[in-house]
Amino acid sequence: MTPIPLGLLWCLSAGTAAALILAASLVRVRRQRAGLRARLTLCEEQNTASLHGNTELTARLRATEAEIRHLAGARLPDLAMALAHPHVPVRGLLDARFAGSETDHALTAVLEQVSVAVAKERRRVDAAAQSTLRGATTTIQALLYQLQTALQDMQHRYDDPNVAHDLLAADFLNEQALRRIQATGVVCGGWPGLTREDSYLAELVVGAASRLRGYERVQVSNQLRDPVAVVARAVEPVAISVAELLANGLHHSHHELPVTVTLQQGNRGVSVIIDDYGVGMHGDELKLAKRLLSGDEDVLLTELGDPPRSGFAATGQLVRQYGFGVHVEPSPYGGVRAIVYIPGDPLLTVLDESRKPMSVMA
Repeated sequence: MTPIPLGLLWCLSAGTAAALILAASLVRVRRQRAGLRARLTLCEEQNTASLHGNTELTARLRATEAEIRHLAGARLPDLAMALAHPHVPVRGLLDARFAGSETDHALTAVLEQVSVAVAKERRRVDAAAQSTLRGATTTIQALLYQLQTALQDMQHRYDDPNVAHDLLAADFLNEQALRRIQATGVVCGGWPGLTREDSYLAELVVGAASRLRGYERVQVSNQLRDPVAVVARAVEPVAISVAELLANGLHHSHHELPVTVTLQQGNRGVSVIIDDYGVGMHGDELKLAKRLLSGDEDVLLTELGDPPRSGFAATGQLVRQYGFGVHVEPSPYGGVRAIVYIPGDPLLTVLDESRKPMSVMA
């Protein structure tokens, strides 16, 4: 066997070592390359996710901006209209995906704050208008009472039938103006007017009818068992209320049809039942009439229409102040039935007819 030279062994050993080192380096390089590829893939995935997130954020931002524009351009105007006309709906969110979100809560809070601010400002402005009207109507009412007294004095002073006829016509026109001024003043918180002595209910109803154009169509049926009278402080409030309800019946029925009034006595009070044969009220009108007549809520002048229809609102104010009640419902005759209920305590009394006879017109 030929011996291997020592130098060759060293060369072989060095080559083997170099090969091992090179192999180890190659493995390390491959591992680094794999790590770099993994990190590159992760970065690409993160970048894709970031781009997707930015796209979603941009879309949500645009949707939020659209909701804000929708709030300003549609929902707030709807709200302003709904505050004046409750039947008008307020539109909701433009994008249903915002329902229940913080954006939804924030926009709803804006609507609520605007609603409160507008309602507060409406009440302030309305209160100022009512104060002005109350002062004006008080002065005009006093002047009309003076004119009424002067006309009545002139009726007794002159015997000429033509003059008397003209004075009666002027007195009746003055009565029309006085009734309108009274109703407007009462709506604005004013005093209803004259304080009289205790008056028979039947006379009060006839007197209320005589204030109206078309009074000859009013037919009164007195079914009271006793000579019931209204106490002095409530005479004018009840008369105003009955006159306004009769006016409604006369206005909304044909000029050849009657408006019937029935006086009925119960165990705890009396009722004045007014029936007309007119066109009646539809559901919304009846609902509004009941709300106004209940006297449970403050009424704004802007709720009374243009021109203002103050009759039911004035009656509601008097109901709240004096304690009688008014109810309206469809009449069995096709029109409207209005019922004025006057409780015996404390608004009624019984008069002695021998000392104070009832008018033959009642």
